[in-house]
Amino acid sequence: MEEFAIKLAPVLDGFTAEIADDRPVYLVRPDGACLVVHRVWKRPEHVKIIAGYLGGDAGYGLPRHEITVAVARGPERIAADIRRRLLPAYERDLAIVRERMTKTAVEDAQRARFLGRLRRLIPTGDVVEEGRRLVARWHVGTAGCVLTASGEASTCRIEIDGADHDLVARMARALTSE
Repeated sequence: MEEFAIKLAPVLDGFTAEIADDRPVYLVRPDGACLVVHRVWKRPEHVKIIAGYLGGDAGYGLPRHEITVAVARGPERIAADIRRRLLPAYERDLAIVRERMTKTAVEDAQRARFLGRLRRLIPTGDVVEEGRRLVARWHVGTAGCVLTASGEASTCRIEIDGADHDLVARMARALTSE
C-alpha cells in the first residue's frame, strides 16, 4: 500500500503521501484535503480511496466520498479517476467544512471573551464552559441564578429561583434602563 501511495502522490496535484505504522496511508494536501488509501478486503488488486474531512467526519452531515480502483491501471490513470470522480464533489464539501470550522472558531473566540467578562462581573459565581455552552451559577441573597449562553454567546438565558421582591424590582430597573 505504501509503495502504491508513494507512486500516486506525485501525479495527484499537490498531494503527498503520509505513511505511519499505526494508521492507513494518507494522501494529504497543504490545504487540508486528505485521501485515505485502503486495500479492499478479499480483493488485493483493488484499493479504496476515501476522502476525509478536517477534524474527522463527525458532525458535518456531509456525504462520504470514495472510489474503488484497480491498482493495475497505474498511478496516472488512477489519479485521473480521482480528479474526475472523487475530487469535484469532495472539494465542494470540504469548502463547506472549512466555512463551518471558521464559524465555529469565531463563535468559540466570542464565547471565550464573554466567559472572561462573566468571571469579572460575577467573581463569586461558578462560571464554566460545558461543551459549546457557557454556564454561570451564583447566588444573590436567597436567590439562585443560572445564566446559559450557547454558540457565540450573543444571547443568553437567565433563570432565577427564589428571588425576593427587592431583587425582582432591582432587576426590572436594570433591564428597563438604558
